[in-house]
Amino acid sequence: MKPGVSVKETLEILHRDNPTVRYLPRDIYNARAAIKRDPTRVEATALESLPTFYKKPPMTFEEKLRAELRTEVANAQAEVEKVKEEWKREVEDLQEQLRQKDKMIQKFEMFIDICNERVMVQRERLAEGEGSANSSG
Repeated sequence: MKPGVSVKETLEILHRDNPTVRYLPRDIYNARAAIKRDPTRVEATALESLPTFYKKPPMTFEEKLRAELRTEVANAQAEVEKVKEEWKREVEDLQEQLRQKDKMIQKFEMFIDICNERVMVQRERLAEGEGSANSSG
């Protein structure tokens, strides 16, 4: 592969040299990306003919450590976001339970008010009955 060769030109060269091979442009992009990510997987002779932007020096211990730490930080941040979302859902569920219990308490209070009103009516009836019994007796 020569520097500056487009994907279209690469496909034309491949199909001209190997007519039975059926690669798509996406295959070329993926291959180039794989070479860029890990040039050690390519034969040394093939690597020499690659454009310089495909070549990547091996990572130092410090670079590897930094990359691993960046990955760990990203994973930790994702985990924190996940926990936050779970916590929000749990809080919303608890708030809904409180709303339902408040409704139940309101209904119960209404029931108590109705019962108290009936008791008061009964007391008034009894008081009226005793008043008429005392006046006639």
